[in-house]
Amino acid sequence: MRSKALETTERPHAGITGRSISFTQTFHALTGTTHQRWLIGALVLTGTVTIASALIAIVAPNVRMVLLREDGIIETASAIGLAIATLGAGVASAVRGPRLPFLLAGLIGLVELMDETSFGARIFGFQPPPLFGGGELDGFHDLMILAYRLLGDLSPGLGWLWVGLIFAASAGIILIALRQIRKVAEGGGSWLAEHALVFLHVGFVGLAQAIDVATSSKALSAVEEVLEFDAALLLLFYLVQQASRQHSWGNDIEVHESVRP
Repeated sequence: MRSKALETTERPHAGITGRSISFTQTFHALTGTTHQRWLIGALVLTGTVTIASALIAIVAPNVRMVLLREDGIIETASAIGLAIATLGAGVASAVRGPRLPFLLAGLIGLVELMDETSFGARIFGFQPPPLFGGGELDGFHDLMILAYRLLGDLSPGLGWLWVGLIFAASAGIILIALRQIRKVAEGGGSWLAEHALVFLHVGFVGLAQAIDVATSSKALSAVEEVLEFDAALLLLFYLVQQASRQHSWGNDIEVHESVRP
């Protein structure tokens, strides 16, 4: 009778211990490798920026005008982030040798930086060519606006179909990237998972362009600026993640072995 009682009282403790070990293994699986830490850091930071921007827009609309307007603090920060990504890709290639992720991050950063600065028009003050339907052709995103206007002249439905395709493609890319990140969190992985952050970057930029093409609302323009800033952060995290992979490859393998049941 006594041994049974002891067995009964020990079982709950054993169950709690088992759950504690399982939680510890899961925690190390999520944060134990360099690749996973950069994924988590990118998601946490972009989520924090998005939530903080939404709160500022609601609670302090006067501050919103300074932060989120055209050529405001957020847009300037996006341009700085893209410049750092472009230069960082060059430095990483020089230090660690040319690799496709560095080339990809550098080219994306350069193209988007040129687009963000109107190919230097905002810095040097020259006049870009006019855009069909009004405005100026001062960036790659204006090609999407041009396509929207030309299709809209043929049929309004075609213009909105173009916007819908941009939105659907961008949302699909984001969902695929998030699914790969979930696989990494569960201990799996794939080639796509290694580059999930750059896919998230492309998806965020696509959503921002869909907003830019479809509307002139100031509120949605603020959302566009936040998405572009988030995208710049994701590109920076992707570059650092890829640069740190080669250096920490042995440590990542060691951590995986240590948490294996």
